[in-house]
Amino acid sequence: MFNKVLNALIDQPLFTSLFAADFLVLVFHRPPFLFSILMEGALVGMSMYLGQKLELFNK
Repeated sequence: MFNKVLNALIDQPLFTSLFAADFLVLVFHRPPFLFSILMEGALVGMSMYLGQKLELFNK
C-alpha cells in the first residue's frame, strides 16, 4: 500500500508539490483565517482526488 501511494505521488510531481506546499503552509505558517479556509478546502479536494485515483482498498 505504501509503495502504491509513493508511486502515485512520484508520477504526479505538480500535484505532489501543491499538496506538500499547501499542507506545510497550513501547519507551520498560520495564514489568515479566510485564506486558511480556502487552503484547507483545496487540501481536502486534493486528498479526495488522490484517494479516488489510488483506490487502495479495491482489489
